[in-house]
Amino acid sequence: MSTNTPLTLAADIGGTNTRVALLDGTVLRAETVTRYENAKSESLEEILRHYVTARDAKPDAVSLALAGPVENGAGRLTNLDWAIDTASACKATGGADAFLLNDLQAQGHALPFLSPDALTCVQTGETGASDAPCLMIGIGTGLNVAPVHRIAGHTYVPAAEAGHISFSAHDDALSTFERDLDARLGHVAAEDIMSGRGLERAYRHVTDQELAASKIMALCGTGDQDADVAAGLLIRALGHFSGDMALAHLPTGGIFLVGGVARALLPYMAQHGFQTCFADKGRFSDFMSQFAIHVVQDDYAALIGAASYAQECIGPR
Repeated sequence: MSTNTPLTLAADIGGTNTRVALLDGTVLRAETVTRYENAKSESLEEILRHYVTARDAKPDAVSLALAGPVENGAGRLTNLDWAIDTASACKATGGADAFLLNDLQAQGHALPFLSPDALTCVQTGETGASDAPCLMIGIGTGLNVAPVHRIAGHTYVPAAEAGHISFSAHDDALSTFERDLDARLGHVAAEDIMSGRGLERAYRHVTDQELAASKIMALCGTGDQDADVAAGLLIRALGHFSGDMALAHLPTGGIFLVGGVARALLPYMAQHGFQTCFADKGRFSDFMSQFAIHVVQDDYAALIGAASYAQECIGPR
């Protein structure tokens, strides 16, 4: 293995799709990015075997970012019945080392490598110190948060499963939506509303019709009133949730919204009062203006973060 630029196979494993790529250190080989539909594969190992065979890849290390909790080199996807472990990843790819982390942790490890044009500003905020804590909030198939700390030159991103905390409504429309879901689900977690599935539930709540999240957002682009109301429910809920998380973690280095749903909702955040909901903290409302908020537009950030995490774990050799 090269001490400077190990070849890392990184995978970003979501509830719906898995993306795999090769990186020289933290430099992504863009032409190697391949997306797989999870429903067409029986396991992650099948995807990894197919990838290394198709690419004739011989990675030094493998780093897997998955949408679910990780413990002792093993994890299970929250929204898909796949169990994943480092030993199986090494066997499937031939890599000497394998590492496993939550996908939002990987996003946190990618922060130092994001270019300015990969970020869209939602709230300017104040400029924190270079080692100030940051907060990742991921909204996609599910919901989660991850605080990011720089300690002695290393990035530390503790894991969380914040999408499963109980949802708390802050206005009459959200309260009505929550009661509707409670009758259907028995318990309403934050990600039951703030996620792709949550958008579909919001649309069903508004129209009593089923529609895929991607089609709902397409309707938003045409000015469809029902789709706009559904998106507004998510945006206000996300604003309040993000404000709560900001007070819990004090991310003076910035808040970074990531994931497909976050990017899809971005054009509608201002009109639906995301910042107003974020700052709705009573006597702490003025305090909330210090936090910079951005949406991450780099769809490959988790791959870069996974590779960076692998390098930090391996260290110099």
